[in-house]
Formats: sequence, C-alpha cells, structure tokens
Amino acid sequence: MEQHDTQFTIVVNPSNGPEEMTWPAATYIDAVKRMNKFSNVRTLGYIDTANGRTSNATVRNQIATYAGWKSVGEGLTLSGVYFDHTPWENDEDSVARAYLTNVSAAVRFAKGWNGPDEGLVVHNPARILDAEQMTSKPDLVVVYEGTYDDMPNREKLHAQVAAAKRDRSDVAMLVHSVPKTLSGGGLRRIIENVRRDVEWLYVTDLVDEVYSGYRSFWSGG
Repeated sequence: MEQHDTQFTIVVNPSNGPEEMTWPAATYIDAVKRMNKFSNVRTLGYIDTANGRTSNATVRNQIATYAGWKSVGEGLTLSGVYFDHTPWENDEDSVARAYLTNVSAAVRFAKGWNGPDEGLVVHNPARILDAEQMTSKPDLVVVYEGTYDDMPNREKLHAQVAAAKRDRSDVAMLVHSVPKTLSGGGLRRIIENVRRDVEWLYVTDLVDEVYSGYRSFWSGG
C-alpha cells in the first residue's frame, strides 16, 4: 500500500456515541475497516461528556463498547476515544478534574485498542484548559473550535499554548466557516499562523453541519 507522510486522526460517531449496540451498523464497519488499512490514519470513538454531566458509568460503558469493536471483526479496532465538550475549568471541589482523570484512565486501562500503546485520549474543551485540568493528562487537546473569523491571532495562540505548557504535537484546532473566496494561498496562511503551536488542524468552509462532509479544501492539490 502507498505510504503517506500526512497523519490523519478520524473521529467515528455513530450516534453521539457508540449507541447501545455491541457493534456499529454495517456502514460504519465498512468505513472503519477501509480507514484502518492506511498506516497514517488512526480512528477514535466519539463520546460527548456534556461538560462533565454525562455520568461516569455511561462514559465507561461507551468506552468499553468502542474497545470491544476489536472482537467484532478484523480491521475494526479503534485507537482510542475523542471526548467532546469536556470541562475546561476546575471547580471548587475539583469534581471536573477528577471526572476527566477518571474517564481518561478508563480509556488507558481498557483492552482492545490498536497498537501496542494504551488508548489515545483526546479532550475537546474548545479552548485552552485551565492549568489544574492538565493533571488529567490528555494526549491531545482541542484548544480552539470555531469560525475562521474568531480564530485567535498568532501571538495570542502562542501565549495561550505556552502558558498551558503544551507541546505542539498534542494541540489541535477545528476551524469552520472559512470564506469560500479564500484561495489556496489563504489556506496556507492559516497553516503558517498556527503551525508553530498546533500540529493537528481541521479546516473547512462548511458553515452548517461542519463535520458532516468535505468541501473545496479537500479537492485541491
């Protein structure tokens, strides 16, 4: 199979989680198997924490379901979990920090992930985590999720990531509503503005349902 230098992390979300079934629908089985054939692709299961309001028991059951996909069939093994809407700020009783630490540990202790390492843990608070939340030790943090117009400038982003003591290899941004009139050169400017601090970047010109399809940026050279 042809090798590629660009690494992709793809989030699989059957129904705001894995649903209650032991294995996904046939459409997802086929899609995950196709993606897992590429050495530069890792697939993650989606779990919505609802800012920490989804119970620990529910999250643990969903983690176990995703880890269990390995036993469903060859090529269906995931690499970890993408936790969406995670708490970014700790509270007075440290409940949020304990919550993130517990769900992250549940992924790492689960058996069934792809590769020899423990499961990959991604948190998406859509902003820089409070310093106390860093003790939950996510492997990857989404520090910005929003529109192109609201993106932090290079200096602000650098200061925020430096203050959080994050390395660019574990920082991600999700940018949508990029103007359709922006040329390829404009897209390169976005990359140049964040590449010093961000290694993982998703960019789309979609405005609605921004993760449901691909637009012009994916069709260009």
